[in-house]
Amino acid sequence: MAKGFVLVLLGVAIAGFPTAAQWAMGITQFPGGHLTMVYKVTTDEGVYRYTLELIPKEEGIYTVRTEVMGEASLEELEEAGLFFAWQPNLWLANAWWLSFYFMLFGTGQPAEPGRTYVLFGGITFETEPDYVEIAGVRAVQGVLKAPDSPDQRVIIAISPDPKVPYPVLIRQEEDVGGGRWEVVSEIVLVEYHYSPS
Repeated sequence: MAKGFVLVLLGVAIAGFPTAAQWAMGITQFPGGHLTMVYKVTTDEGVYRYTLELIPKEEGIYTVRTEVMGEASLEELEEAGLFFAWQPNLWLANAWWLSFYFMLFGTGQPAEPGRTYVLFGGITFETEPDYVEIAGVRAVQGVLKAPDSPDQRVIIAISPDPKVPYPVLIRQEEDVGGGRWEVVSEIVLVEYHYSPS
């Protein structure tokens, strides 16, 4: 189950990726406080709801709650290893773009509208000229492309606000010809709540 790409939102995936602490502008930029981010996750296997909540306890210590809700058969749970089938880090099977994302934004520098970021080999992240709003969060949205994968692209939206430490949209698409792109998988923020304490 969940063989296709989707994203990891730190949460339970932190153990699976040493650089996961640098997601988006990085959790290291997060000013503290109570954070809840709820995403709609769509893959070829189904639609899920993913929740990440950071609840402050004492200085620098948080209770971290993650939850994935969706439908699966018992056979699918058995194939995926029962309990561990619901860990979002397993959804990164073909996230070819992830290492490039870390190269672009792992330093903590926010993306800006109307820019083209270029990495080695001609890999580009071209942002739209204006900000977008997703679930009430202002973000910079752009397209990540690699010249050796011209039939694939990833649409990513990232908020410059450190109180939104994770991407608000990641959509992987494939070129199906005739200038049309088909969504392979998507994770999009549908609810966002933050309070300073």
